[in-house]
Amino acid sequence: MHTKMGAWTAIVLAAGRGTRMRSSRPKVLHTVAGVPMVSHATEAARFTDANDVIVVARPADRAEVSLAVGGDVECVEQPDPLGTGHALATAVIAVPPESQHVLVVNGDVPLVRKETVQALAALHERRRATATLLCCSMEAASVQQIGRLQRGARGKPIGVLEADDAPMPRKGEVEVNVGVYAFEARWLRRALGQLKPRPGGEYYLTDLISRAVADGKRVEAYVTQDKDEALSVNGRQDLARVETAAQRRLRDAAMAGGATLVDPATVYLDATVQLGQDVTVYPNTSIRGASRVARGASLGPNAQLRDAEVGPDVHVGPAVVEGSILGPRVNVGPFSHIRPGCVLEEDAYVGSHVEIKASRICSGAHVGHFSYIGDAVVGAHANIGAGTVTCNFDGVLKHETEIGEGAFIGSDSLLIAPVKVGAGAVTGAGAVVNRDVPPGERVAGVPARPLGMRSGRALVQKEEGISLG
Repeated sequence: MHTKMGAWTAIVLAAGRGTRMRSSRPKVLHTVAGVPMVSHATEAARFTDANDVIVVARPADRAEVSLAVGGDVECVEQPDPLGTGHALATAVIAVPPESQHVLVVNGDVPLVRKETVQALAALHERRRATATLLCCSMEAASVQQIGRLQRGARGKPIGVLEADDAPMPRKGEVEVNVGVYAFEARWLRRALGQLKPRPGGEYYLTDLISRAVADGKRVEAYVTQDKDEALSVNGRQDLARVETAAQRRLRDAAMAGGATLVDPATVYLDATVQLGQDVTVYPNTSIRGASRVARGASLGPNAQLRDAEVGPDVHVGPAVVEGSILGPRVNVGPFSHIRPGCVLEEDAYVGSHVEIKASRICSGAHVGHFSYIGDAVVGAHANIGAGTVTCNFDGVLKHETEIGEGAFIGSDSLLIAPVKVGAGAVTGAGAVVNRDVPPGERVAGVPARPLGMRSGRALVQKEEGISLG
């Protein structure tokens, strides 16, 4: 249950150099389930009803980190890489004086749940603790080189033993320090000034736990049962382990919400994806970005979606859909590519090996196979024959093509934009259309010339006996 808490300020530590990543990108900007790690940490921190959220970054990374976490988050710089204690001291200066509690989240623990942070904060307030930390019991053999909790004679936390303080036991369970803390704000300001540098010259945030014990203050530990929350990222292998755990979590949530994942291990989801009930996702399918998939849609196998809005009862086969809207009952066939900026209205049909870019395919229109439709509007119930190309680029500028309602575009037609083909008009196979075609007119040839003024659709159905469905 979400209860109202006291005045909190949240601080996310994101100034680590991340040298073991061997990357030009700041460590906290590497993504997990499509979202930068620092954004995961920031979202978890918000669950304390924090009045202010502060992120600490290196000066060189500040702009990128600020962009990742959003404009409502204050970003402060840690000018010198002097450890987590120094980073926290840098940020505490920006904590408003009215804040009673400070939540601290390491930026490289992206799987910490919001609910866990809330539970830790609630324990901290309920026990009137000066310091509270998040820990997790794990097998020593599986633990990364991270700190572990020390408990005293009565089981109370007395400190954090870092990896360079003592070797990790080879067997048994240890309680690892996850990297999420709550502190009483007034005490924290004073205690940070009393931290002593370690032999390497760095100030360790974790030394605050033993400092609180030495001051006779209450220290608490909240134990999470979810071992995935304790996974931190220092190198590429860690990043892969965290991604695997994140995908498992997202797949489980999707299935619990009513989606069917035929082979869950081969489905990849971003944390920002929304899947409706009775969605079916077939193997080897990737759904990324801000994609939203409505009830009853089916995707794959081998589909790739990014930032796609998919309506109810849509079918997307082994195709790519990016930054586009698919209305109810749309079909996208094998090996087609729906590029950004497209709208496919209800009952539109796209066959195999079709590329569509920045275009609107109106209700019930058919784009059969092996076609390119770019910067175009295809009218309702129009039929685009195989091999049709809208020639939208003249070498300098892009131009638009308009195809009217019920028009019939013959196979291998080339429509030289800017051009309009009117409602019910027909182009013969292989036509090169470089002038507007009035409604109902038939054209053919290179360049295309008028053949007569009969209903294009009726004429084609009568004389050629083909199906438009």
